Amino acid sequence: MIDPLSIVFDSLDLSWIDSSSEIATSDAYNQILSLFPNLETVFQEGVKNDPEEFQRTIRHIFRSFKIFFQIKNGEFSHDTLSEESLYILREKVLNQFSQNPLILPLILMYHDIGRLENKKEHPHQSYSLISKQNMLKPFELSEIDEILIKKVIQYHLLFATIYTGESTFYGMYSVINDSEFNILSSNEQNFDRFIDILEIFTYIDVLGYSYARIYDHYIDYYEKINLKLKKILNSWSDKERALEIAKEYSQQWLEWRIAGALRIFQYVNTKPYLNEEFYFNKIKESVNKEIERLSDVKNWDMIKEDILPETLKIQMKYGLAMLMLLAFGKFFRGPIEKNEKISSNLVVFWILLSKEITKRTPKENKFLWNIHFVGLPNWWKWDRTFNMELNYNTIGNIIKNASQDLDKGKKEYNLYLDFKSIFNLE
Repeated sequence: MIDPLSIVFDSLDLSWIDSSSEIATSDAYNQILSLFPNLETVFQEGVKNDPEEFQRTIRHIFRSFKIFFQIKNGEFSHDTLSEESLYILREKVLNQFSQNPLILPLILMYHDIGRLENKKEHPHQSYSLISKQNMLKPFELSEIDEILIKKVIQYHLLFATIYTGESTFYGMYSVINDSEFNILSSNEQNFDRFIDILEIFTYIDVLGYSYARIYDHYIDYYEKINLKLKKILNSWSDKERALEIAKEYSQQWLEWRIAGALRIFQYVNTKPYLNEEFYFNKIKESVNKEIERLSDVKNWDMIKEDILPETLKIQMKYGLAMLMLLAFGKFFRGPIEKNEKISSNLVVFWILLSKEITKRTPKENKFLWNIHFVGLPNWWKWDRTFNMELNYNTIGNIIKNASQDLDKGKKEYNLYLDFKSIFNLE
């Protein structure tokens, strides 16, 4: 399996993968299907239902494989990563490869197949397809390795979204309440492997997009997340304690989380002034009289301690672009300027959402709240004048009027924030 895969991707250039409009009719595509024949029907349905999404998904899978083999073979370079960081990435890949060479390739192949049926919930959809159709059976994996692969796929966005601030460490609630992890609990090393695989997969998944840029600081921050997630998961036998640890870490990372809208995760320490304190001060400076009136507190520290703790339950679903819009009135990919001001709308949003979640949550309830943004066009289609519509009243009305439902199986709430009126889509 590994040698044929390596031969296919060694013959491909990244430039071709990134630009070819014929990737799904290429010899390489047919060779991949011959190695994974149980994907043929899934792919046929995908190209029929949404050709553009199918093309994007296949390109991402191909690029991720190419990056994986380049890292493994010591051939990968990235203009914003040092040789030391590249060495660390390679060691992480080789460590997993030495334990089972199939694990990462199988995750890369199957992790996004759910996008072809349900883009918004694709991690769970991918996991569901693999499980229902027993897609991993041909590879004769041990029970532990099969569970590791399926669970990394099911939760494959968790690591990255904690880093960007869309999720929190309390998002591990889903994992802690997942009974399939009982199989892994027989040995603490299984939990550590799950987190380690999830981490290195996240690097490859991010680099699986041609526009992605990661920097040396990612190594340090990912390592911090890795260790914290292991501490939470290794408290599995005492789930209440595990959730308390997750709460503690979430509160510690609250300012980082909110600063995700300023792209702190990508650019922190890439320029002398872009340190954590710079980003956190931008948030504090946005607290104006209206926010003080709204929250009935006098400063950012009081807001953070008295109003926002409930936000640890909030897990944003594809919310980064909207959070950036609240902060700046636009979506952008670059670092912010030293003198740039951010709108108070960002903190207003978090205050109002936290209050609404607190009001809607039954007493002593520990469930997550998954926040879904409805009525958003693709960010490149956004009308640049609509941000004038965003203020305390409109944000408050959207949050107050949001519909909700309860996933009884997962024990998680879903809240749907409808922005159609703001984007004139009605």
